[in-house]
Amino acid sequence: MTSVEPVIWIALAVGAAASGAALYGHYRVLPGWLTGPEICRLEHGGCAVLFRSPRSALLGVPNASLGLILYAALVMGLLLQWPPVLLAAMTVPAVAMSAFLGRSLIVNGHQCRICWAGHIANTVLAILLIARAVAVTGA
Repeated sequence: MTSVEPVIWIALAVGAAASGAALYGHYRVLPGWLTGPEICRLEHGGCAVLFRSPRSALLGVPNASLGLILYAALVMGLLLQWPPVLLAAMTVPAVAMSAFLGRSLIVNGHQCRICWAGHIANTVLAILLIARAVAVTGA
């Protein structure tokens, strides 16, 4: 196990927890401490604004569901020792989505703890898995 392996597993756990909470928020109201003091004052504890808006789904599938699928696939890939390049490539769409949604949070002045936890987890996973793929391939 490399020195970054524990960080990869922590990022996976944080991302999965954030996605799970966001998916819950897609259907029910989350407690305000999960979203943040500013956002929880909005409609349905901020859930209507954050997790039920048109930006919260891709082709009708909640982004949080896509995140859970990604994290499960990454866990399976790590355990089954899939090629590092494949694992790194799997994070690219997640980082692109995080950049788009993170920018939206900033532009709209929303501070969402769950959202930022997921976006940071995606970024950490991408950086570490890409670095791991580069190290293995010797590029």
